[in-house]
Amino acid sequence: MSKTILTMYRKAGVTPPKGKGIHTKRAHECVINYRKKGMAKDEAWKRCMGGLGAKLAVKKSHQRKGKTKLTGGK
Repeated sequence: MSKTILTMYRKAGVTPPKGKGIHTKRAHECVINYRKKGMAKDEAWKRCMGGLGAKLAVKKSHQRKGKTKLTGGK
């Protein structure tokens, strides 16, 4: 995770997440805003991922290349 994103969390008084940094700065800004309002971490991420969509919330290098199709069993 970049130093910029870690600094954003610390300035907001929110504990930064552990991880390798697959989300965009925009997604982290969204989560920080919800967390400052007292929302749980999981709920904040769910709302931000739903609102922004995967293309804006996940870095391009970490996006899945194709969707898999589930078969009906036949």
